[in-house]
Amino acid sequence: MRKSLILLNIFTVILFITGCDLEYTKYCRVIYDGNGVTGGERPVDINNYTPGQIAIVLGNTYTKTGHTFKHWNTHWLDTGESYNPGDALVIPDHYFIHLYAIWELNN
Repeated sequence: MRKSLILLNIFTVILFITGCDLEYTKYCRVIYDGNGVTGGERPVDINNYTPGQIAIVLGNTYTKTGHTFKHWNTHWLDTGESYNPGDALVIPDHYFIHLYAIWELNN
């Protein structure tokens, strides 16, 4: 009986640390993806959000040769929801929200 209790406690701690149990952690992060960038730094939002909170979309710090940053999108092909830097993003019930840089080819 004692071994089972110890294993259960270790398992619960591991779930909490890895964020695998939304019932206990329920924290979400906003991740910024460069989507084919050639330089720059990844914007980092260090906040942990809960569903329903508002995150302010960060500015772009990436570069892509021959392209101009257009906006962020929830899908890498620009078929999801679009956001501009400074926009309010309502956090859905997910672990991570990925925002992909959308680029426009320079003429």
